[in-house]
Amino acid sequence: MDLRELLVRALSLYSPSHGEGELARFLLGVVKQHADDAWIDGAGNVVAVRGKGAPVVWLHAHMDTVVGPLEVRDEGEVVKGRGAVDDKGPLVAYLEAFRTAEPRGTLVLALVTAEEDDSAGTEELIRGGPPRPDYVYVGEPTDLHVAYAYRGGGKVELRINTRGGHASSPIYGNPFEELYAAYLKVREVLKPGERYEDFSVMPTVVKCGDAPNKVPVECTAVLDVRIPPGHSCRELEELLRGLPARVRTCTDPAEVSPTNPAARALVRGLLKVGVEPKLSKKYGTADFNLLIALTKNMAAFGPGDPRLAHTEDEAIKVSDVEIAARALKYAVEELGRWGPLKGQ
Repeated sequence: MDLRELLVRALSLYSPSHGEGELARFLLGVVKQHADDAWIDGAGNVVAVRGKGAPVVWLHAHMDTVVGPLEVRDEGEVVKGRGAVDDKGPLVAYLEAFRTAEPRGTLVLALVTAEEDDSAGTEELIRGGPPRPDYVYVGEPTDLHVAYAYRGGGKVELRINTRGGHASSPIYGNPFEELYAAYLKVREVLKPGERYEDFSVMPTVVKCGDAPNKVPVECTAVLDVRIPPGHSCRELEELLRGLPARVRTCTDPAEVSPTNPAARALVRGLLKVGVEPKLSKKYGTADFNLLIALTKNMAAFGPGDPRLAHTEDEAIKVSDVEIAARALKYAVEELGRWGPLKGQ
């Protein structure tokens, strides 16, 4: 199965977070043909290993997508479908690099679950499993840029409760207005902006009421908050203290040196395939933020325009997936020539 066929097939298997099982079984069948060992672990991750010894390089990408299936369309140079950008285009590039590279040491392919939800797959890998990495590449749509920093992210829940009442009565308050006032207060406290160094606040889920003639008993909203460098989840909780707000989940920002060995090897790989290397910082949050606990010799990289991620217009150039796979192949082989890091 060539790269295009693999991409179209992966897109045809709808895989929202915690619903990756069918895709995982398909991918396991593919990687088994190229791995010394391959399995599906307790979190549903597909893990495959080639080679042995040092250095250990991880190729990490996620199988899940946001909810909402889209028609899969192969239009020649461009393939469309849910996850084409985030994250099946990058995933296919990583799988292609895994099966074509000639590693010196150990090459691990980790295709994980639930990155778009609670990162259960990556949390499982951090606890144990494949050999511990010297270097990690994280598959994300970076438009072939080498990304070395991500903002943090938190899901903040606003909740307003009342005793209910008849909608026509003037004696009851308006819980929807109270919810909106709480949202405005969050914005006042966090001062969101458009710069990488700013917080961002985006309402993603709003629920209020269950009947057209009844004062809502409960109004809730979920805010997607992104945390810039220099701030933390603990600080976010402190800033929201006293508001009807609860931080449900949160991940701190993460940044590594843009000249760490993994990034340098990838830059060399891009030059080898004729692409001008570009560095970038990502406005979002990814498993990169968790994997930094294993090593700071890492980079996020992949094909796909991140502006199309999670949209109804997800589409990716097949040629970009091919370029990413070749650059990764060369990077893996370069790291093998450099050998393991001293002190590890």
